[in-house]
Amino acid sequence: GAKVVLGANIILPKKALKRDNRYQQDKKRKLCKRRAAIEPIIGHLKSDFRLSRNLLKGQVGDEINVLMAACAWNLRKWLVIATIFLFWQKLGLFFVKYLRFFVVLDKKQFC
Repeated sequence: GAKVVLGANIILPKKALKRDNRYQQDKKRKLCKRRAAIEPIIGHLKSDFRLSRNLLKGQVGDEINVLMAACAWNLRKWLVIATIFLFWQKLGLFFVKYLRFFVVLDKKQFC
């Protein structure tokens, strides 16, 4: 495929060249690890948030579609965290009411 798309270089994981020094080899390895960490997230966005099919027109439509899918991904993460927090609060495992009491005790101990 293409090596450059819209001014962005595409990095493919491949064996290091003999002429590369240690720094260049480590740099290439680190970039490929970063890409490998992102690939599963893109797969989930495609399957869970309809990123595989774009109904918006042009490059701007592509950008809008990706941003909406990423926002939905983040919103879903925040909702899961909020649900867990509210569940703990309902069970009484998270003592928001008594937090002031503990802070006052700590200040008295240090004075």
